[in-house]
Amino acid sequence: MNLRLVENNRDYYEVVRSLRTDPENTNGFLEQVQITPEQQIRYMEKYEKNYWICLLDESPVGFIGVVDSDIRLAVHPKFKNKGIGTFMINELKKLNLDITSKVLLGNGPSQRIFEKCGFTLYKKDDKFKYYKLN
Repeated sequence: MNLRLVENNRDYYEVVRSLRTDPENTNGFLEQVQITPEQQIRYMEKYEKNYWICLLDESPVGFIGVVDSDIRLAVHPKFKNKGIGTFMINELKKLNLDITSKVLLGNGPSQRIFEKCGFTLYKKDDKFKYYKLN
């Protein structure tokens, strides 16, 4: 599998929006909302440099971003459970960013991937588990 992360740009705004709003991905996000193309453009104009796109060969299959030190990521449903999320998190770690993750309590797959990538649980409340790098 030929994976690589590339910097986000306007060409990928719709890719991020479609992955973020895909019914198979929305339940993993803190906010369960639909996002219009116009809302996505405004958001990306502000946070474009905080996101990276994962390409398999030359096709986008996921994204990862960091806003307010918190990681956001999604993988195309057709490519889940193939190591793409792990790849993106490990690549992000190489950038030496101050990163944490806030995961919904019921989101076992996200909890497992962050633990697999070296994050440890440091806090838990009635809604979330909070992870940080060791």
